[in-house]
Amino acid sequence: MVCADCTKGNVHSGTPVGKEITISGLQSYVTGDENSNRVVVFGTDVFGWRLPNVRLLADEYADKNFWVVVPDLFDGRELPQWTLTATEDTDTPTWKQKFQYPFFIFSVISFALRNQKASQEAKITGLLSHLRQTRPDAKIGMVGFCWGGRFAITLNHLFDATAVAHPSQVKFPDELRGVTNPISFAVADADKQFDSKRADETRALLKIKGLKDFEVVVYKGVQHGWTVRTDLTNAEKKAKRDQARDQALNWFAKYLTVDPT
Repeated sequence: MVCADCTKGNVHSGTPVGKEITISGLQSYVTGDENSNRVVVFGTDVFGWRLPNVRLLADEYADKNFWVVVPDLFDGRELPQWTLTATEDTDTPTWKQKFQYPFFIFSVISFALRNQKASQEAKITGLLSHLRQTRPDAKIGMVGFCWGGRFAITLNHLFDATAVAHPSQVKFPDELRGVTNPISFAVADADKQFDSKRADETRALLKIKGLKDFEVVVYKGVQHGWTVRTDLTNAEKKAKRDQARDQALNWFAKYLTVDPT
């Protein structure tokens, strides 16, 4: 099920500079140098590929010389943006929130039922297979946020490297046992889905596995979803969001390096 904090946050302003195309049957937002041999696939949160935030963030990755693909993993039926305010913390809900709440619950349950793990993984692996075939010399990574973070863990072994930000629905420890390739975690210390205690357990598990190329960074004073939906008008919150962004970018800069020919 989608967690309560998975549906809270802000919509960012700005004009994305990429374009929409279809890749492996999936509508996708792509941005950056199409000739780049460093490719990053985004696994989005429940608001999907249309949310301005994720497109603007993809553009920031593209500025660092990655070609970025943001696929629609939800068949055009991501959670609507109005749900971002349907459960805002308040002691006195507005009449609008009271009216929206039943529709919010229906939307969340329907979303979870439509997007089971097997179907999500099939879409991502199909996309990756296409990218491997059409870009045989490329290094390909995946960054997953919230809902998509789970699949940056379970499909880590198929990518050259993955990065995970505030993942949700992770079956711990089973779904981490298949991790074999470089992986980076950005964790909110009090995240109900994946907190600092779970971060410590993750470090221990990956060390026992003998994995050397991993990092688990815990951020204090942030909420689940902060890397995508934080309030960018708040300087402190933006700084921590930028720090997590740079953590992933540095990870990919290191592990998506194409060998010179």
